[in-house]
Order: sequence, then C-alpha cells, then structure tokens
Amino acid sequence: MKPALPDVVEVRSLYQPVVDLTTRAMVGVEALARGPAGSPFERPEDLFAAARAAGRLRDIDWLCRLSALRGALAAPLPPGQLLFVNIEPAVTDGFVPPDAVELLRHAEDMSVVVEITERDLLVDPAGLLRAVDRIRGRGWMIAVDDVGADAASLALLPFLEPDVIKLDMSFTQARGADDTASVISAVAAESGRTGARVLAEGIETERHLRSALDLGATLGQGYLFGEPAPLPRRVPEPSDVTAPPDTATDTTPMVSAVGITARRRPRDTPFAIGAAAGRVQRADGELVVSLSRRLEQQALANGPSTVVLTTIPYCFPLDTDAIAGARGVAGSGALVTVFGRDAHRAALPSLPNLRTRDIAPDDPIATEFTLIVVGPHLTAGMLARVVDDGPDPDFDYRLTYDRTVVLDAATYLLDRTSPAPDMFGPPANG
Repeated sequence: MKPALPDVVEVRSLYQPVVDLTTRAMVGVEALARGPAGSPFERPEDLFAAARAAGRLRDIDWLCRLSALRGALAAPLPPGQLLFVNIEPAVTDGFVPPDAVELLRHAEDMSVVVEITERDLLVDPAGLLRAVDRIRGRGWMIAVDDVGADAASLALLPFLEPDVIKLDMSFTQARGADDTASVISAVAAESGRTGARVLAEGIETERHLRSALDLGATLGQGYLFGEPAPLPRRVPEPSDVTAPPDTATDTTPMVSAVGITARRRPRDTPFAIGAAAGRVQRADGELVVSLSRRLEQQALANGPSTVVLTTIPYCFPLDTDAIAGARGVAGSGALVTVFGRDAHRAALPSLPNLRTRDIAPDDPIATEFTLIVVGPHLTAGMLARVVDDGPDPDFDYRLTYDRTVVLDAATYLLDRTSPAPDMFGPPANG
C-alpha cells in the first residue's frame, strides 16, 4: 500500500543548466521539484502521483512553482538568464494561493519560461489556451515539454505557438528513424513559421550532443552540462550568449524566440472571420459538403497530431454521414469536436478524443457549416453559412488555407469547449 501524502509537504527546487549547444554557455536553468529528502515523495513522479490520488494536485503544483521562483530570486539568477518552470495542464481552476501574489510581483522582471508538460494536454484545451494568454500577459514565455512523446504535444503546437519546443529525450538518446523523421519534420515546420527555439533534453554524452545538433536543436540540457543542484548564492555574470546562428554573423540575443503577446481571442464566428479576410463564394450544399469531405480525407492523412472542429447548422440534424466522418477522423486524430443540434444525443462512438457540443437556434454559429483541420503540415478550413432555410439551401462559403484565418476560426471554437479557467492569476498589470 502506497503511503498517504502528509498534510504538510515541504518542496524544494534543484536547477539544471540549459545551454546554447554551439557555445555550451549557460543561457538559463530548469527548476526541478523534489519532495522531502529521504521520503517516499522525494521523486517528483511519486510526489505528483500521490497528489493526484489525494486530490491535491493543484496545491502541490503551486508549491513547486513558488519554490522555483523563490530559489531563483534568492540566488539571484542573473538578469537575462532563463528560468524554466513546469506546470500541470490539468490544474486550470483559477486558484491563486494568497502567498503567491507578492512573489509573482517580485518575479515580474525575471525571464520566466513556463513549461507545459505533455501529460493531459488535451483534457481542457480551451482552459489551457486561456492560461497561456495569462502567462504571456505577464511577459513570460511558453515552452512545450516532451514534444513527440505523445501526439497531443504536436497537435496543439499551432495554437500554443511556444517560444521553446522541448524534444523528448528519447529522440536524443535512441528513437526509430521513421518516428523521428515524422516528429522532427513537424517541429521544424512550427519552428520555421514562428522562430521557436528547439531544445533537446537528455544530453548525457558527446554522441547525444551530436544527435541533438543533427535533429536541429539549438538549446540543450542534460548531465553532460550539469546535474540538477541548488543554485549557488553567487551566480557568475552571464555570458553574452547569442542564439545559434543561421550565419556566422547572427547575434540575436537569447530572449523570447517568438515575441508573442497573448493571442487575440476571436469574437467573430468562423464564417465571419473568413468572410472578413477574403472573397466569399456561393454554392449549393452538394459542393460545400464535397469540399468538406475532401478536408476530412486530408485530416485522416495528417495522422494523430491533428485537431478537427466541425459545426453543423441547427436546421440540419447530425446525419449518418456526419457521424461517420467524425468517427473516422477521431480514430486517427488528436482531438475532434462536433457542434450541432442535440449533438450530445448523436450516436457518436465513445472515443476519448471525440467531443460534442450542443448549439441553440439563436447560437451565433447556428447557421454555419464549418470543417476546420489544424495539424503540423496542414491548416485549412471550410467556413460556410446557410443562405436560406429551404430543403436544399445554398451556402456562402470560403475555403481557405490562410493560417491566421484558420487558427482564429479554430480558436473561436476551442474557446467554447470548456469554462474559462485561469492558471496563473491575473496579468501583472491587473
């Protein structure tokens, strides 16, 4: 029988260097939580497993965050050095401990990178996106951890737009060529679009270092560069570290890779977003449905790192074709959500990544027919609206592969999949 988590838990933080792989100069540290020394909860995986079992994940996660910040402030970590701090995606209920408010205020000027673990990444994507907005509202950066270990970590990259993409250590140490190629191509596509830095974990030998460089990583961490340890009270002044250059003369400082502020939360519906960005065409239902089915086929080909969002107009029931399409895509995609009339009653298969949301007659999307596909290599949307309520209505539609338009439309729908939690409290400016 596993021991119960005590009422009072002492959490401490160790720090592991994060380095520039070309210079081996330290550019920051990752804070690694440890439970009470010598206890059954000293290892973080045991600590968090016990916290989950006791229903105290939120409290323990906050203890770890605050410990990481206190240690970095006390050392202090030199200005410009990055502090990577982990959070649990499942802890998104808006709770902020009273003793965190002042500490967060003191940490406003730190170069914090909030690390989102891949575990449970798709449990509440809407809450996660709002939490990311709050974090960026503080001027902090975002990293996605263990990318490639699970399809979910790739599926949400286009929405999270992380500043740092952390490759799972299995790619550095040993991974099948085909599997590696699939993940690395997706990571390279996202990094190329946004400028996100790629960080390789688990570098323990010179061979691991060569593998990390071959994979396109520019940052790294692992025992080759230093074991987790307390921060010394006097930390040497940081080097004038530069980002790994595309050319020998590149001198980009190691700051936010993407420079992204909180993503604008779209207020318009998917069709309105598409119509405002380009020319709308008119067609009968047969063509619009055919185009949407073509996108479904592309989603299937895109594999398990794909998000698909569908809205069915209120005037149409969820028919067998729509159900079959959702079932097929959900069998291979990371997340499929269907909006429609009495969608919760539809005979959809019981799959953990397939969700339904009801719409009402006066819903802003009640007249819209939408099929959105977002994946590492494909961002596309069929954004349509019913023109009349006849038995065979025409549609105004826009088929678009414009990344900004599609992500805005997809974000509007993702925002409606859960309540609006807040993980890190209000932004620093109120």
